[in-house]
Amino acid sequence: SDARTGCEVPCWRVKLRKLLSTGLILCLAPLAVLAAGPARLVVSDAWVRALPPGQPNTAAYLVVTNSADEAVTIVGASSPLAETVEIHTSREVDGLQRMERLDQVQVAPGERVAFAPGGKHLMLLGLSRMPSPGEEVQLCLQLAKGDEVCTLAGARKGTGGEQTHQHHQH
Repeated sequence: SDARTGCEVPCWRVKLRKLLSTGLILCLAPLAVLAAGPARLVVSDAWVRALPPGQPNTAAYLVVTNSADEAVTIVGASSPLAETVEIHTSREVDGLQRMERLDQVQVAPGERVAFAPGGKHLMLLGLSRMPSPGEEVQLCLQLAKGDEVCTLAGARKGTGGEQTHQHHQH
């Protein structure tokens, strides 16, 4: 006990505990609000294809996972490096691979959707400059409910076995 104050536990410890617990609650409160939000889309494995300088467009790839209890709809994308970012997919039409613009991509609860070479991907159009391999590029996904989810994507050259994208006429 503390003879000066009559407390069983030194009073400064009690006050410190109260201060720390209050501070911890205040620090965690914003996280609880974020976690309770309707759109909990986790973005991973994001990368942008680094092409030779002078190309006006490039593609970006990523994986999105919906950890919410309801579907999340991606309705657009943006990047400070591009005038416009569009959602595209590759489809075979009459034996040829064709690019098709998508207005949205819905991600069901618990679902994981890959934006990968040869399938869904983001097209960065009207680049201010081509990113260099190793550089990080910000990509943001716009969701139907008005939320935005951003990530950093590493620029890299395509790896072996991937389909190349010829998007220079977009």
